[in-house]
Amino acid sequence: MIYELLLTGERNATTARDLAKLTGLDRRGVSLAIEQERRAGFPICASCDSKHPGYYIPETQQDMRQYCSRLEHREAEIARTRQACAQSAAQLPA
Repeated sequence: MIYELLLTGERNATTARDLAKLTGLDRRGVSLAIEQERRAGFPICASCDSKHPGYYIPETQQDMRQYCSRLEHREAEIARTRQACAQSAAQLPA
């Protein structure tokens, strides 16, 4: 559904807002649809680049590897935040 609407290359990324307009989904629905399609094997990358924010189909294997690397970095950041929150929780009254 979403994959068919995407263009190839980061420079052609489509924003979640535009995908919501095209599909009739809200932004959360777009995110959920993209996750389902990724898990089904569709190569969909995301960019937070200020020039080209949005979702796109990678042009090469290297593009997909770079996106996976960014996901790994985010995963590590989330783990650090979760650990800090758990430590904070331990200091709160029961």
